[in-house]
Amino acid sequence: MKYLCVLFVFLCAFTVFVMFTVIAEGDIDGILNNSENINIFEIPALPEAAEAFKFSEIFEYIEHEKHIEYNEEAIEKQIFISVLDVKTNEVSVVCLEEYLCGVVFSEMPSSFEIEALKAQAVAARSYCVYKIIFSNENAREEHRGADICNDFRHCKDYISYEEAAGKHGEDYISPLWEKIRCAVYETKGEIITYQSDPAIAVFHAISGKETESAENIWGNFVPYLVSVPSEEKNRQSEVRNYITESMFSPNEFRETLVLHGFNADFSKNNSDASLWISNISLNSSGRVDTVDIGSQTITGKRLREIFSLRSTDFTLEYKNQAFIFTVTGYGHGVGMSQYGANLMALDGKDYIEILLWYYTGVKIDYAWKFL
Repeated sequence: MKYLCVLFVFLCAFTVFVMFTVIAEGDIDGILNNSENINIFEIPALPEAAEAFKFSEIFEYIEHEKHIEYNEEAIEKQIFISVLDVKTNEVSVVCLEEYLCGVVFSEMPSSFEIEALKAQAVAARSYCVYKIIFSNENAREEHRGADICNDFRHCKDYISYEEAAGKHGEDYISPLWEKIRCAVYETKGEIITYQSDPAIAVFHAISGKETESAENIWGNFVPYLVSVPSEEKNRQSEVRNYITESMFSPNEFRETLVLHGFNADFSKNNSDASLWISNISLNSSGRVDTVDIGSQTITGKRLREIFSLRSTDFTLEYKNQAFIFTVTGYGHGVGMSQYGANLMALDGKDYIEILLWYYTGVKIDYAWKFL
């Protein structure tokens, strides 16, 4: 009788959820360019000592509680979400925690430290909850009524256990999946919040000396997505492809720009390609803000898109009759650095310390309070 009652309550709750399901908004640019979706607050700047940045020395500035208070409701609460598979165009209903296993498996190397994987799980859960809450009509149409999709360009990359096992073999996948599952369920329901609202916990692969501010990338200030020091520069040998190069001949350089609609006048300096570029301006985090090319100015963000660079943290020079981009890091640079998180975990930091470092002024809360 007891189990029948539990089953009845579960079915009722699930029915209500399906009836009132909302969907996630579209791409990150759309979210962060819409100031109506972001609560704006002033926050104190990092201590001056952070400018010099010795990681072990300035970590003392973070104040946090390593353990949050668990309760029976938080442990037992089950949240289900609907996911659109963009390949099959089918919508399925899955447990949020099982969905996150597929997200973390897709988004972060499973060889990473368990505390880094936990931080990734909480960040991904926070991102998902944020998108469900702050959805709009366009997102509802794009997702065919689903909360979220498995297209990394709109939401987060995702793969089911069955798909992963079919692709790589179950013997290989099973222990990796179990490790990730532990990271997800040991943080079950936990999200990060800012001023009592779920935070849009974006993340990237590799940072340089500092992470990037959301304002520099998407034009909208977000208090918890501001530039903070990251450890990769001091431990480059531990970060795969920390620095990469892309090289283009003068003709390739010019034609690539023209192909993407950048119609600068190169004729005045046609015989000397070294004069094509000038006035490389950096933003507050040391990434490229703008560059003068030919007769026009172009942003670092646009150059990254045009030349498929790994980040906007690059130098550009003309050397040996070629334009050379030397690129540091990988990704937009905003929020948590995944490799930085792993380095912190290797140093003995737990997942809450990692999250509170990369997302300024946030707190840990539970997803079930908002869904």
